Amino acid sequence: MNRLFRIGAPHVVPDGTQVAPFLNASDNTSGLPFGLLDGFSLAAGTIPAHSQSKIHLMPFVVQVTFVRRGTLHVRMKAQADTAPHALVVGADEAVLTEAGAFVQLSNDTDAPCELLYIVSPAYVFEQCDGEIRYDDSLVLDENWDDLASNHWRARHAMPTLEQRRQALLRLAAADAALRPL
Repeated sequence: MNRLFRIGAPHVVPDGTQVAPFLNASDNTSGLPFGLLDGFSLAAGTIPAHSQSKIHLMPFVVQVTFVRRGTLHVRMKAQADTAPHALVVGADEAVLTEAGAFVQLSNDTDAPCELLYIVSPAYVFEQCDGEIRYDDSLVLDENWDDLASNHWRARHAMPTLEQRRQALLRLAAADAALRPL
């Protein structure tokens, strides 16, 4: 498929930030044929001025967050870390978040922070009639102190590989039903 891809209108995702999936064939809101790309996905994001995401983790994917414009404050704790650490990421810099790491993105400035999210393997997101059926992220209501006091275990169940597999099967079936033979 040879075509031009443009960043579309973003929508608010469960962690509270704005994301526009524009090169993700495993997200049924992107409009791409299912399976076009499975090794990675690309989305644009915006963290509005003086705002932050909820803490979240992605158990099955690695994410590179590239700052296009602005300054991003990242707080994360990988499984091997004993405590969270913070990074400040400027324009034309990137941070890697390992699968299973807790992460929170903040913008403490007066201007929006514009990002690219490069995820491998491709981020899986399934929405049906406005309801999220599957999301590769587990978005938490806990804060950092809550997580530390609970020995870094989330209160809610993590997505499973089987749930992810089932979502991929549903996405493939829905896409096949839309495409002519």
